[in-house]
Amino acid sequence: MSDRFVVRAPATTANLGPGFDCAAAALDLWNELEVAPFEEGQPFVTVQGEGAGELPADGSHLALRAFALLAPVDGHRFRFVNRIPLERGLGSSAATIAAGLVAGAAAAGRTLDPQEGLALGLPLEGHGDNLAAALVGGVCLIWQNGVGLRTSRVAADLPLASIVVAPAARVNTLESRGRLPESVSHGDAIAAAAQAALLGAAVASGDPALLAAAFHDRLHEPYRAGDAPLLGELQATPVVGQAGVTLSGSGPSIVVWTEKDRVAEASSELESRYPDAHVYPLAVAEQGAAVV
Repeated sequence: MSDRFVVRAPATTANLGPGFDCAAAALDLWNELEVAPFEEGQPFVTVQGEGAGELPADGSHLALRAFALLAPVDGHRFRFVNRIPLERGLGSSAATIAAGLVAGAAAAGRTLDPQEGLALGLPLEGHGDNLAAALVGGVCLIWQNGVGLRTSRVAADLPLASIVVAPAARVNTLESRGRLPESVSHGDAIAAAAQAALLGAAVASGDPALLAAAFHDRLHEPYRAGDAPLLGELQATPVVGQAGVTLSGSGPSIVVWTEKDRVAEASSELESRYPDAHVYPLAVAEQGAAVV
């Protein structure tokens, strides 16, 4: 490995509706981390793009904390080019941690096994679904079954296209999670299990009609809707080609799922309807964090 290298890590959308805390997809929006030999007079950490002037420029940066789990940060300098918005439900922290882990492994002269990366990064991230998708790309599931957190990349793509609508407002994940009830009714639990099973069947079969039918959640979206008004608006008044809409992570960003040949029309309508939001037509990223 060269003394100078670049790692890219993708944005993610977690939950995919009913896959609460267990399903996520990587999206084709990337943060970059360049690692180079430290030089006197050069800054130790540089952040460009999203989070510039806001994220720490020292060893407390999440990526450096992840890097340090695999290799010493001394002797290196770090330059970040961030494109994933912060606190918008698009996995910016997971991408940062994934980039740091992959970079640390590269600096140590080895590759990172995804299961090892998940175990190392989870104490920093706290959300295994986002981190799994950022590490391996595609569509991921996570589970425990008493043996510790595991992940599997179950598909390279989804049968519907995704358009992210990211408003200017931010949502703190911990505060959003605090709005969820400690228990739900038996009826809601049954409905949630059915929808999650439907989501898995849709991903496995590549059936767009099944995927559209799966996008109904009873576990988290109803309780977070107040922080993400676009969710209710688009559920009530769909755009052209819309097959479903989901909250991305804890929001406030939402994902409009459309027929693949209607992305341009739907994106144009969303841009007209929400001129103050960022509208990103994003394919599923087949690859996760990697040296490029």
